[in-house]
Amino acid sequence: MSVDPPEAKTDPRRAEIVAAAVRIADAEGIEAVSMRRLATELGVATMTPYTHVESKDELLDLMRDAVAAEMLLPEPLPEDWRTALRAIAHKTKEAFEAHPWSLDVVPLRPRARINRLRHVEQSVSIMVRLHVDPPTGRAILMSIDDYVTGYCTRARSRQRMLGSLSIEAKENLRTFKDPDPEVAAALAAGELPLIKKITGRRNRSHPFGVPPDSGFEPGLEWLLDGIEATAAKR
Repeated sequence: MSVDPPEAKTDPRRAEIVAAAVRIADAEGIEAVSMRRLATELGVATMTPYTHVESKDELLDLMRDAVAAEMLLPEPLPEDWRTALRAIAHKTKEAFEAHPWSLDVVPLRPRARINRLRHVEQSVSIMVRLHVDPPTGRAILMSIDDYVTGYCTRARSRQRMLGSLSIEAKENLRTFKDPDPEVAAALAAGELPLIKKITGRRNRSHPFGVPPDSGFEPGLEWLLDGIEATAAKR
């Protein structure tokens, strides 16, 4: 998936550098991104990237902003606020899933970048339609962001955990074999009856302790229901 960084119009070479960095991170992880690797990727001198990007930290910030470009909805936005917020949530989720490394990137000196601000502008324009007070509007937008980010972060952690386990380890967790001695003693003493019931079920589809994917849509709809109820009281 191609990504156009915000500086594409003013500095085409910087746009090329950022796009290359995003491609590397998508394919190999954020750890693979370095100025030296970028120079090799682009077939330029080792120091050339530094003439367009001040530092590795700025590069990371620009990469995040490139991902933010994929969170934008095409204009005009849907008229219905609920439809519009749902669409923004899904676009944000899709961007995180396409570029999972962006969940891990925290630049030391982030700046207000154009695509992130465009994303905020779209979100705020939807809040205006709800006619809620500014603090409530901010809380609503943060709740949507927190839900999407939390969902994607947990899904990423789940994938990493399952990917790190051997077949035997997955089976032991799935069947609750070889639990921690303290847990085994608690179960034997009659504690944790609900946990014992859950782990005793047959055909469990996921290892115990690894939450299954409960689905993005149900939680989002519950959240939108709460927002609608709050707006109705105003």
